[in-house]
Amino acid sequence: HVLWRLAHLPQLKTAPKAASLMIGTNNICWGSDQPTQAADGVQAIAKKLNELYPKMEILVLGVFPRRRNLDHPHRKEIIELNSYLPKLLKDIPNVTYMDIGPKFLDDKGFLSEEMMPDTTHPSEKGHEIWATAVVPQLKELMGKK
Repeated sequence: HVLWRLAHLPQLKTAPKAASLMIGTNNICWGSDQPTQAADGVQAIAKKLNELYPKMEILVLGVFPRRRNLDHPHRKEIIELNSYLPKLLKDIPNVTYMDIGPKFLDDKGFLSEEMMPDTTHPSEKGHEIWATAVVPQLKELMGKK
């Protein structure tokens, strides 16, 4: 869906300085994609964004953890998906990869209910953790230009 939108909707008249991309969780948890397929999709979107806006910095975030327990198949598949992203993204200009998923886990590796009550969407505290991790990186990337 995202690739279709990028290909068919009007391009912005003024290119953004930076963008943050976090996508792929539904491909694993609600779709039928294998982690490699979902990772290839993230790469394709990053490439398309770079093609449309070659001077824009793109911060790609690893897919956030889902499900409380470490042994849940979705948790394992997301870890696998994220493991492919650094290599798949490294040769795309102006793309930086960052995985902040561990910040949502407790000291035993369980997904904190305080951070993601429904195991998918960050709470207010989860959004604070997300912003605290991402904003400095985006500021640094925007300062490069």
